[in-house]
Amino acid sequence: MTTFSRLTLPALALALCSTALFAGGIARADDATNAMKPAANAMAPAADAMKPATDAMKPATDAMKPADPMATNAMKPATDAMKPATDAMKPATDAMKPATDATAN
Repeated sequence: MTTFSRLTLPALALALCSTALFAGGIARADDATNAMKPAANAMAPAADAMKPATDAMKPATDAMKPADPMATNAMKPATDAMKPATDAMKPATDAMKPATDATAN
């Protein structure tokens, strides 16, 4: 037996087994999808019933978004200015962590 045939027979066997497993996996996935269809169809009326409520909330959610991205950028200098102070407090807060963890429990 040559080296070529010693390498191709196991490769062929692996390919055949992989193909069979892959085909079985596809069949199981299709079965699962088909099994879920009745549940998805049953939920459609509930989703349709919620649509007016979600549409009514849309103006409120839009109002919560920043009207102007510049408003967010306006706070950046203040947060940048506070960074050295917060960095300086880090060792103290790290040192207090065991005590706060002990009182929290």
